[in-house]
Amino acid sequence: MSFSFNFSGDDIDAENGVKTADGAGPGSSAASQVEVVSHSLAELLATLPSSISYSTVTVESPTSRVLHLPRRELFDIRVQLMAEDDTSNESTLQDLEKSDIRSNVYEGGFKTWECSMDLASLLLDRGPRKDIDELCKCDNIIEVSSHYRERLTLLTKMKLGAGTALPTLVLFQHALQSSYSLTFTLADYNAAVLRLVTLPNLLLTWAKFATPSALTDSDKNAKGELEVTSQLTQRFVQDLQTAGIGLHFLSGPWSPKLADFISPSGTNMGTVILAAETIYSPASLAPFVDLVVDILKRVKMSKAMIGAKRMYFGVGGSVDALKEACAEKGAVCYEIENAGVPGMTAGVGRALLEVQMY
Repeated sequence: MSFSFNFSGDDIDAENGVKTADGAGPGSSAASQVEVVSHSLAELLATLPSSISYSTVTVESPTSRVLHLPRRELFDIRVQLMAEDDTSNESTLQDLEKSDIRSNVYEGGFKTWECSMDLASLLLDRGPRKDIDELCKCDNIIEVSSHYRERLTLLTKMKLGAGTALPTLVLFQHALQSSYSLTFTLADYNAAVLRLVTLPNLLLTWAKFATPSALTDSDKNAKGELEVTSQLTQRFVQDLQTAGIGLHFLSGPWSPKLADFISPSGTNMGTVILAAETIYSPASLAPFVDLVVDILKRVKMSKAMIGAKRMYFGVGGSVDALKEACAEKGAVCYEIENAGVPGMTAGVGRALLEVQMY
């Protein structure tokens, strides 16, 4: 049986109608039977089509910084899936067409979720500022965004729940233009999401800022295509190596096994976990908090930054439940004051929070 979150059109991206199975989530007992798999950059690059169609999403920060990011079009993903001779694509096409969440099967990775945009907006200000949270001293940033779509590690940054990866892309484009040596580890419940949208969006962002001539149009509100050639992907890999930027990809559920794939922070380096829309039900909240606390305990200066709706009607998740769950595990969860991200009080109220160990 499935049911809807009952969000209004303003609460989620226009593409998104949200459905999920009763009480399940990416860290439930059923999901724990799913293996965690590491995917190499070369493996995912080999699955790219000859061209990628994109549109542009605009991220605006609380201080009016503006960033235009290319994002792969959903219709282009459909075209690739239908062109591939793989019967397993039928299930992926179904998930893509219905734009829903099928717990323990598909966790919403093809969507861009509202709280993921909130977090990207905040990071657009915080990412470039060395005086905020000492991000330049972090060697892991883990982002769990939009129902476990993104995962990022910064300086070994990690994003849990990669999906369209907008918060990651904000920091990725900053890393491309800075002198930081970073490792981004992106994870999603579904391996298909990593190859069809997460990696393509990283490639598109690199092309925009490193090789803008490769995009047919990179202006505001632009749509276009990126021709994917062997020369382009070779330069992508070479540029990442020259900049000291690493990309790691993981698929599978929240679990102790997943934590084992996360490299520990270096000496005097911390981990920043970035997450959005990951507490939508009690069943997803418990394994999420367990994973976050497991990672935060490794280095004292580590912290998590989380975007969430204050209440997920119909499925039981809430900001208050997150705070209580963190306290039970010896962590403190508090709201980021004066975040300044617009629209967070409209409709179903939203919040940006930080979590640290006592």
